[in-house]
Amino acid sequence: MPLESQYLAARTPDQISSIIAGISRERLTTYIAATGSDVEALALYELNARLANCLHELIGGLEIELRNAVSSAIIEHFGRTDWYRARAFTSLLAPERRKNLREVRARLQSQNQALRSGRVIAGLTFHFWVAMHENKYRDALWTPFLRKLWTDGENIKKVHKDLLKIRDLRNRIAHHEPIFTARWRSRSGIIWTRLEQLSPEHHAWHADRVKPILDMIMAELDAVEVEANG
Repeated sequence: MPLESQYLAARTPDQISSIIAGISRERLTTYIAATGSDVEALALYELNARLANCLHELIGGLEIELRNAVSSAIIEHFGRTDWYRARAFTSLLAPERRKNLREVRARLQSQNQALRSGRVIAGLTFHFWVAMHENKYRDALWTPFLRKLWTDGENIKKVHKDLLKIRDLRNRIAHHEPIFTARWRSRSGIIWTRLEQLSPEHHAWHADRVKPILDMIMAELDAVEVEANG
């Protein structure tokens, strides 16, 4: 079935051209190649944006759960709520991760904000929490406490690989890149799985609200992909 858009159906050719110019034909190359026409390329661009909105919310839920879970695990293991100051913890980190912590603390201090765990957590990037699952932290972090966040029998390399896939998808969404292809869409399954491991309740909450919309968008994209491949 061809891609359709109620908004675009009401636009004149000149208006369509103006929209394309604003986005730039270069950025629409992938969409045009997948559809074969300017109007359908813009319709796919719309669908891609809807997909990005859903996945952005889902990844946001995972990111919040992940950073809070890792922080709580550090606090429990080292017995300090100000874990970002604890030498016993920071000495285990690679120089770049220690630099991340220093930068967040310096930024908060420059803004005259009191240092506390919640603010430090929010100030660190998603990659910081992903990096806690690098294989080099197997003995220092994973075996002592981080493995408890995940399903029994999980492998640090597999967890890290999945988190990297989610991070890369997150970055593509942040830079408004195409994610409508099967390669990127398939990563939604990884997000659902990892979110459920961290918090079945949070997973259920998102599943009730986000999954019906996401499934509808996926179905539309499946139909488009069949058309394009046919």
